Amino acid sequence: MTSPEAGLAAERTSLAWRRTAIASMANLVLFVHAAFSSDFRPVTVLAFVAVAGLAVVTMVAVRRSQVLHSHRKGNWDFGGPAVTAVALAVGAVVSTALAIATLYAMSIS
Repeated sequence: MTSPEAGLAAERTSLAWRRTAIASMANLVLFVHAAFSSDFRPVTVLAFVAVAGLAVVTMVAVRRSQVLHSHRKGNWDFGGPAVTAVALAVGAVVSTALAIATLYAMSIS
């Protein structure tokens, strides 16, 4: 038997995953803009790599939110794989953003 608090915790977590998806989509748009506005080919390629990583984050976050938002009380999947996938994708996006910044800095010098 689950308590009402367990359902509320799942709802809060679902909303957090939804916010993660929205933030990921916003950053995805920024990387698409960077890809199309850059004349430097390596930056364009890296920006599209970041877009692919953020697409993964968005899909995982939306799916995890849907699972948690379902009204089957106490029947929520284990979230370990979702958290791992998002952590790896965000790590790849951060590394890509640092590479873009480095390339821009080297091209200015």
